[in-house]
Amino acid sequence: MRLKTTIGDLAVTVKGRVLKGAPDSPFDSFQTDTRKLADGSFFWALKGENHDAHGLLGPALAERTAGWVAEAGKLGPAGTWPAAVIGVDDTLKALQRLAAWHRRRFGVRLTAITGSNGKSTTKEMLRSILERSGPTCFNQGNLNNHFGLPLSLLELGAEHKYGVFELGASKRGDILEIGSLAAPSVAVITNIAPAHLQYFGDLETVLRTKMELIDCLGPDGTLVYNADDELLRPLRDRNVRKLSFGGAGADVSAHEGREGFDIAYAGRSVRVTLSGDIRHNRFNAAAAAAAAIASGVDLPAIKAGLESYIPPPMRMQRLSVGGSTVVLDAYNANPSSMKAALDAVSGPGFPRPLYLALGDMKELGRHSARYHSELGAGLARMDAERIFLAGTEMKAAAEELSKALAGARTVYAETPQAWAGELRGLIAAGKGTFLLKASRAMKFERLIEGLR
Repeated sequence: MRLKTTIGDLAVTVKGRVLKGAPDSPFDSFQTDTRKLADGSFFWALKGENHDAHGLLGPALAERTAGWVAEAGKLGPAGTWPAAVIGVDDTLKALQRLAAWHRRRFGVRLTAITGSNGKSTTKEMLRSILERSGPTCFNQGNLNNHFGLPLSLLELGAEHKYGVFELGASKRGDILEIGSLAAPSVAVITNIAPAHLQYFGDLETVLRTKMELIDCLGPDGTLVYNADDELLRPLRDRNVRKLSFGGAGADVSAHEGREGFDIAYAGRSVRVTLSGDIRHNRFNAAAAAAAAIASGVDLPAIKAGLESYIPPPMRMQRLSVGGSTVVLDAYNANPSSMKAALDAVSGPGFPRPLYLALGDMKELGRHSARYHSELGAGLARMDAERIFLAGTEMKAAAEELSKALAGARTVYAETPQAWAGELRGLIAAGKGTFLLKASRAMKFERLIEGLR
C-alpha cells in the first residue's frame, strides 16, 4: 500500500476531520490488525459483526502508532491520543471512500468477477494470463467482501497494468456496494446457483444481486457472462458491450478433447492442458479467456497463461497421497459445486476404485434438507466403492441414500472423526481416487493431516 497523500487530504477524501496533527503530514499506509502493526504506522479502527477495534484505542496503542483513523465518538480522552487523529462518522464507509478515490487515480484495466461458483478459480486463471502481459494487482485469499475488497483496491499502484478482483456477497446490494468502488472495465458473472440461500432466500435474489455488477461498469465496459446458465441467458439481449462464454454457441467456447480442451473465439482456437486435469475447470478457463480477450489479450497468450495456472489450495486440489489420488475441495460447497466435483472425479483420468467423503453444504437455510436429499439420490447412482458422509445437514442425504443403497458401502456420522480412521487407512493403502468435499466449516482438510 502506497497512498502518497497527507492526513489533511485523506480527511477530505473520507469526509472526516483532522482532530489532531498537522494536515500537511504525510499519510502513506495503515493497518487494521494490531498484530501486523509496525511501530510508527497508522491504525484504522474497523467495526465488524463480532469485534470493534475501537475498544483497543488507548495509551498503549497510541505509543505504537503515528496516528488513528477512528469514529469520532469512540476516541476516548484527548490525552490518550497519538500524534495524529482523523475522526469520521463510520470507519468502514471511510475506508470504502478512500478505496474508490484510490482506484480512480489509475487507468488500470480492471476486471471484477462475481457468481455463485468459480470466482476464485476464474480470478486466479485470469491473473495467470494477465501477469504474462504486465504487473497485475489482485485480492488475496478471501478478501472479497465489503471489508476485504477496499483493502485489496488500496494495493493498486502506478506500476500495475491490470487489476483482477473477485466480489462476494451475502445479501442484496452487496455487489453494488463494493462493485462501485472497483469501477470495473470488465465485469464477469460466472454462474447463478443455490449458494448462501440462508441469506439470499431464493435464486431470484441471487441473480439480481450478481447482476448488480453490470451497473458498476463504465460506458466502455464489457460484460462477460455464462451463456450456458439458464438464468443468465437473457443477458444476450442486454444493451451493453458483452462477450459470452460456455459451450457451443458462446462467443468464447470450450470444447473437451482427448487431451485437454480447445478454447475458441472468432474462428480461431488453441488447445489448452490445465494443471490438475479437472474437467469442469474448462468453463472457468473459458470465463477467464473471455475476460482476457475483453482486456486485449490474444489467444496464444491466453493459452500460455492458462497452462501456467496453479490451482489454489483446497479447491479441487489434486494430491498424490501414498499412491492414492486425493481431490481436496474443502473450501466451499453448495449443490452445483458438489455436482461439478462429483462429475469431475467420475470422468476419465481418475483411477478406480472411487471413494467419496462428503460433508455439509452450509448456508442453504430452509432449502437445506431438499438439496441434501437430492444429493443423496444422486449418490445412489454413482459407482463409488465407499461413501462417507458427515454433518447434521448431511443426514438428509444419508437417509435418501439408504433407501436405494443399503449395506456396507455407505457410512454416516454427525462428525467426520467417527470414520476418519477408516478413510485414512484406505488412503494409505495407495489405491484409487478419494474426493473430500464439504463447506469450509467442516474443515475436511484435517482428514489427511500427517498423510502427505
